Amino acid sequence: MKKLVLIIFAFALPLFLHAQKEVGTTIIYPRLGLNWSKFTNDGIRGLQEGEYYDSKYRTGFTGGVEVQHQFGNVIAGSIGALYSRQGTDYDDMPDAKLSLKTDNILVPVRLVATTRIGLNFKLGVQPEFMVHSNADYFLNKVNLSIPVGLSYEWNHIALDVRYNIGVTNIYKDSNSYDKTSHGSTFLVTLGYGFDL
Repeated sequence: MKKLVLIIFAFALPLFLHAQKEVGTTIIYPRLGLNWSKFTNDGIRGLQEGEYYDSKYRTGFTGGVEVQHQFGNVIAGSIGALYSRQGTDYDDMPDAKLSLKTDNILVPVRLVATTRIGLNFKLGVQPEFMVHSNADYFLNKVNLSIPVGLSYEWNHIALDVRYNIGVTNIYKDSNSYDKTSHGSTFLVTLGYGFDL
């Protein structure tokens, strides 16, 4: 069964791998959306023995612009600048609610595999610059993540879904916190493409 699926996939792939856009075109995409972010491997120890409050996803706003250039029939590249309100929440504590909030500028640089049906596969690298936080004193100002995503475009309207895999430690001094914690962010944005 596995072989049959692979054979069908191998024969069907060339039917889809063809650019929807002409080679040499450049498109700018203003984007707005939501994100869900948290710090992995993170939590807070309570005052009582055995008390531990795990990090959990918090919802934030994302907005900005990306530019995509079609280099070949199936290969494009994109670069962008997005504002993203991120951070992490912690499981409800008995007497308090704790959240770490960060305002970031994300700079995604991605390679894009385009298809004739409007579905695009995206992978790249993304520096993240923290411009404000309620915890500046122990969070790194610059982090790095790997954005992996899909987008679908129809009549210039582009839905983009991506997951940013953090590769650098969020905390300035991981030895003090006895852990290495990375950013984990899901983003869903809607954009509109303008030809340049």
